[in-house]
Amino acid sequence: MALKIGLLGLGTIGSGIYEHLLKRDDIHVVRILELLRHPGLEHLETSDYSEILNDPEIDTVIELIGGMEPAHTFTVQALKAGKNVVSANKLMLSHHMEEILTLARDMGVHYRYDASVGGSIPFLYNLMRYRCADKLTAISGIVNGTTNLILDIMQREGRGFEDVLAEAQREGYAEANPAADIDGIDAQCKISIASAVAYQRYVRPEAVNTEGIRHITGADIINFKRLDKVCRLIASSTLNADGTVCAYVEPILVASDATEAAVHLNNNTISVTGEYFGLHTFQGQGAGKDPTAFAVELGLRDILDGVSPRLNPIPEGYAEVNNDKAVHPYYVHTSAKLEIPSRALGDGTYITEPVSVRAMHDLARRLRESDSGLFFAGIQE
Repeated sequence: MALKIGLLGLGTIGSGIYEHLLKRDDIHVVRILELLRHPGLEHLETSDYSEILNDPEIDTVIELIGGMEPAHTFTVQALKAGKNVVSANKLMLSHHMEEILTLARDMGVHYRYDASVGGSIPFLYNLMRYRCADKLTAISGIVNGTTNLILDIMQREGRGFEDVLAEAQREGYAEANPAADIDGIDAQCKISIASAVAYQRYVRPEAVNTEGIRHITGADIINFKRLDKVCRLIASSTLNADGTVCAYVEPILVASDATEAAVHLNNNTISVTGEYFGLHTFQGQGAGKDPTAFAVELGLRDILDGVSPRLNPIPEGYAEVNNDKAVHPYYVHTSAKLEIPSRALGDGTYITEPVSVRAMHDLARRLRESDSGLFFAGIQE
């Protein structure tokens, strides 16, 4: 058996997977949806998606165009046409997960999305396996390589945010519009997907309290060193005893000897906790051309092996997100007047008493009406 592929997008990741698949004799790219023409590939390229959709030879679509649309429409059309889909699109999937997985099941085809969380790290695949044998209770980690790169360089080299971001953009680690990364949206989508897999309840991404690193300053970096802390953008979710889920993304100050503090540059680390096996941690490259292409290729291999229907059960209903149950102190840098008990560090910086994630994020939204540059970070105890 061999798969015949319609590849949507020949950008950084698309070109990577195409190069990978040229080395295989059981997976063949027969059509590429691409607006730009690439020398030597003209015979494969088309700008008309219907040529892929209506081609009976093509049994599998790789969706790597990203974004919400037309990725969502193209995915739905491919599944309805009886074609398997492999995707790394965490934004689209997190907002349409129930529709996509249900449609794939009803059409008897595969939808593989391992590459959407963790890049080359086999995290979602193992999450799917783990939940078959244990009750999963927590997920936490660094899931965005761009923000980790920025924070790591700022803290190790003492450079400013704008300077490091500009360098990351020049070297291809950050997008021209970096909002999805630095505002935490990418991590928000990833923890939404991972939580749905782990707890078998969909988690709406908009219910995940999310704060990024856009407003971090050099003064904050100096304060972190004085506190013997390291700042990382952490995505976290916990299954509460009452069946609700606590899920959030925010900068977190961890101890200088913590696992997350040792994760440098654009690498990721993700941990999962189960009632029986305890804590398992996965580390590796979370993004990039070859790491993501590797994860996509594993998804294709799973289709060839027929593992998806057995390994990827569909969640049942939606989880209620309750972030009142996550409580910890916060570091806050603001010119506004804090409305919660705290001690001043000086120069508009404070350490608060323990407060819930929901309360802190609500407070930050109110305070930004008078201080748009407010920065806050949870403190891991």
